[in-house]
Amino acid sequence: MTAERKLSKKAMTVLELIGEGYSYSQIVDAHSEITYRDIFRAAEDALSLIESSLDYQTRIEKIKREYPNAYEKWSTEDDVTLAEMSKNGIDILTMARHFRRQPSALRSRIAKLGLNQRDQ
Repeated sequence: MTAERKLSKKAMTVLELIGEGYSYSQIVDAHSEITYRDIFRAAEDALSLIESSLDYQTRIEKIKREYPNAYEKWSTEDDVTLAEMSKNGIDILTMARHFRRQPSALRSRIAKLGLNQRDQ
């Protein structure tokens, strides 16, 4: 994920208290800064984070089905082969199939290695 979302300090406190077995009324009575709405918001935020995480995992799994080497570390051998293919003018889509990586990953790696690629 590009930006990591976190629960607020108040939401964390609320969820910890619920996890310790306190009822909503006990939480509100003992903590003047916490309202029922804060409790409901903490639950909504926690669910949103879980769903967001599941969406992310689903996207990664889908990408990995099409490009099994996606997000894997590049080997020195792969870099040498990529440089050679790039020098020979092999197009990005052909290289993506060869390396079993996303075309955007090939463009990024070519740029990182300072290679020239005509068909970026």
